[in-house]
Amino acid sequence: MSGDSLSFPSTLPPLATRHRTIAFTSGKGGVGKSNLILNTGVVLARRGKRVAILGGDLGLASLNVLLGLSPRWDLRHVLAGERRLNEILLRGPHGLLIIPAGSGVAELANLGDEERETLLGQLDEVGAAADFLLIDTGAGISDTVLNLIVASDEAVVVTRPEPTALADAYALMKVIIQHQTSFPFHLLINMVRDGEQAEQVYRSLSQILTRFLGYQPGYAGYVVMDRSVGEAVVQQVPFTVLTPRSPAAQGLEALADRLLGS
Repeated sequence: MSGDSLSFPSTLPPLATRHRTIAFTSGKGGVGKSNLILNTGVVLARRGKRVAILGGDLGLASLNVLLGLSPRWDLRHVLAGERRLNEILLRGPHGLLIIPAGSGVAELANLGDEERETLLGQLDEVGAAADFLLIDTGAGISDTVLNLIVASDEAVVVTRPEPTALADAYALMKVIIQHQTSFPFHLLINMVRDGEQAEQVYRSLSQILTRFLGYQPGYAGYVVMDRSVGEAVVQQVPFTVLTPRSPAAQGLEALADRLLGS
C-alpha cells in the first residue's frame, strides 16, 4: 500500500450488500475519534452518499452526546433481543443514519461471543440502506474493539501528535497485523498545527511499523487544531454543519475525497 494517499484493497470480502464498512478506531481515548467519524459521515452524506454510523464505542454513547440525542432504544435492546438493529436507527444531519450505543453500561464494552455474533450478524441489514457503514469502535485492544475492526473492510486509526497516543496506535495495529498481515489500516492525524506536522507524525509511525512489522499503513490525512470543533461540541452540532468552511472541516472534505477516489 502506498503511504502517499489513502489506498484500499483491490478485493473485499463478500458481503450481502455492496456497502463499504470502515472502522474508525484508536489506541487510546481522547484523540477525537467519535467527533471525526460523525463529521466524516456528515460530509459523505452531504455529497449524496447513504451513510450509517454504528456507535460501537460501547458503554459510552459518544455519538449520542455529540448530537444531543436521547434515544429510546439502543444497542442494549438489540443485544437483549428486544429490537433488531434496523429498528433503532436515528436520523442525523443530511439523512445520516445513527445506530446508538448504550450509555453508562460497562458490560457493553466487553461483549460475550454470542452477543458479538448477534451484533455483527445484523450489520448487513443496515448496510442494505447505506453506501458506507462507519463503525466507531471503542479505544484500546479489548476483544470487542478487535472484533469490530476485523469485521470491517478497512480501518482508519485516529491518533494525535503525542507520544502516548502514537505508542497506543502502534500497539493496536500490531495486534491485528500479527494475525492479518495485510489488513488495511490508514492513519488520520488529528489536532495538528498543519500538514507538515501531520506528515512528520505519519512518517515516524510508518517507519516504526515498517521496521518492526514489515507493514506500511495508508495515509488518511489530517485535521488541524480548530476552535470551531470545541464550539460545535458545546452546541451539540457537528462542526461540519456549524462551520462547514472551517479548517477542521476542510480536513474531512479531503478525507472524503480520498474515500470517494476523487
